[in-house]
Amino acid sequence: MSRIPHLLASIVAVAVLVGCSDDVEKTKDAAVVDMAFHDLAAGDGAAACGSGIYPCGPYGVQVGDVAANLAFMGFSDDDNQCTDHKDKVMDLSKARQIAFADWHVGDASCAAKKKDLLWVMVSAGWCVPCQAEVQSTQKEFGAGAVDARLGILNIVFETKSHGEPADTNFVKTWINTFKLTFPVVADPSFKMGAYFNKKATPFNMLVETKTGKVYYRQVGGAISVVGQKITEFFSKK
Repeated sequence: MSRIPHLLASIVAVAVLVGCSDDVEKTKDAAVVDMAFHDLAAGDGAAACGSGIYPCGPYGVQVGDVAANLAFMGFSDDDNQCTDHKDKVMDLSKARQIAFADWHVGDASCAAKKKDLLWVMVSAGWCVPCQAEVQSTQKEFGAGAVDARLGILNIVFETKSHGEPADTNFVKTWINTFKLTFPVVADPSFKMGAYFNKKATPFNMLVETKTGKVYYRQVGGAISVVGQKITEFFSKK
């Protein structure tokens, strides 16, 4: 039984929040998108794909496109793929590489716990709606009230200072501040800039782990809609 309605109830309070700028975009300037996507598609996702690795391209950034296999440095539970949401304990002792492919491949030792959907939640330290989003999500995640088939990855690209790239040290601060137990990574080069304008942070994306396809993407902070889309996805399973 899906527990997503619990998540919806907790995040509806932040549903009225929009991006951290009044300039909430619908689409980015075409030239900026083309340049950013060229870098993205030629990087992480293009190098390693195939059976048992990650779906091959062509890659894209819109709904229905295969998302490139982006990789970042950050922190997670030591046994992230196999540990139940409510039992996760964040390991901050050493940064590790975390990639979209982790949820595609899963862990053979706990195949029954492989996730069907990955929620990619992009944040900045200066973004108040982002803070509300991670707090609300952690509350339900830590209580085990989020569907076990849903994986969550929080990507932080800037610190509390606009324009200052987030590194793993800031990610540690972010994790400790909000007591996060889902995986959190740093994106100092702003790879996620292929998807959205940072002025409109937060950005949320749902990726089908089996196909790597973008199921839903959202610029700005209408977080209750993310919950509705998660419920919609699992209602079809």
